[in-house]
Amino acid sequence: MISQIAYRNIWRNKMRTWVLILAIAIGIWGGLLVIALAKGLTKMRQQKAIETYVSHVQIHHPDFVKYGELSQSIPQAQTLIDELEKNPLVETALGRSKTESFIQSTGNASAVILNGVIPTKERELTSLPGLGQSGNFLEEYKRYPPIVLGGKLATKLNAEIKDKVQCSLIDANGGQIEVIFKVTDIYRTANALYDEINAFVLQDQLAGLLSSEEIHEIAIGLNSSESAVSFAKDLQNDLPELEVNDWREIAPELGFADKMMDYLMSLFLLIIMFALSFGIVNTMLMAVLERKKEIGMLLSVGMNKRKVFKMIAMESLMIAGVSVPVGLGMAISSISILKKTGIDLSFLSEGLRTVGLESVLYPYLEPQYYLQITLLVVVTALLSCIYPARKALQFNPAETLRTAI
Repeated sequence: MISQIAYRNIWRNKMRTWVLILAIAIGIWGGLLVIALAKGLTKMRQQKAIETYVSHVQIHHPDFVKYGELSQSIPQAQTLIDELEKNPLVETALGRSKTESFIQSTGNASAVILNGVIPTKERELTSLPGLGQSGNFLEEYKRYPPIVLGGKLATKLNAEIKDKVQCSLIDANGGQIEVIFKVTDIYRTANALYDEINAFVLQDQLAGLLSSEEIHEIAIGLNSSESAVSFAKDLQNDLPELEVNDWREIAPELGFADKMMDYLMSLFLLIIMFALSFGIVNTMLMAVLERKKEIGMLLSVGMNKRKVFKMIAMESLMIAGVSVPVGLGMAISSISILKKTGIDLSFLSEGLRTVGLESVLYPYLEPQYYLQITLLVVVTALLSCIYPARKALQFNPAETLRTAI
């Protein structure tokens, strides 16, 4: 009986009820859409980082991460790479040689890490070769061995494509080597620090200079980013003598940004619900005051205060029960459409390109947010009915029955 009374009460003023329902639904839709756009931007940044300079999983000698010495290489690296490429979860795997160097040009000097790579393998694993200005990622060179610099490092050295730079190296025997490279390309990723300290040279040429063909890093690309953590843990158990890290450990700022985005979006939802609560309180209070005489009559004929409170709470929950499906339906439909078409941000393409992002944004939202906002709306509806219900319970039945309204 209480539910029937509550249902009839909310539809007494259909215009007011529908306005409140639409306000809540639009709040749900707008909140989820903004979160989906923000999550899509974060996911795109993570994906671009994985595709360019991080990769899903990396393997190193345990001491190489700390000290970076030439002798701290991965034993039987090529055999390990061949085994990894047989794994159905692995899309591709490659080895890199690394050494610390001092690089200088006519403009300036800086410390740098030289990465010895095989260009064809790098193109299979990363999109970094495609981020260069000239598109010549160590493929074309004549007299001098080629080198590819990061944009931040090139700016620091005041070096441009076709300029020459000199690197000072320490070979496997401890001897110092001076070698001149020619800049064939300049790349830019979303990580300026990475660009400043990493340069790329041909692996066989670096091996010849250092008198060492050792591999210091194995980068692994997987079929799915979601399997990176479990894959790294399993691989670490199989290779206890080596250090295996997934992309979150390699670039902790990416994982931190993801967690911070979750916190900020949860706060954003709370703010939306807080704003909507004022609309619910106002509407419910108006509905209560309009029925002042009716509520007084119910109290006078024996309806206890608990049932009156239950009736008003049910009215609020019924409004939320209609608003949530409408809002979720609008949000799911919008996000599904935008996932396919994307949002064209070509007017910001130059700025996005400088941080390694694409000009088309695809929204992304985990299912947990749909459940989270549903619970928030229900809780908000219950909390918002407390004040109107308390106001109703304060009515004096005798006085309300004597009023004209």
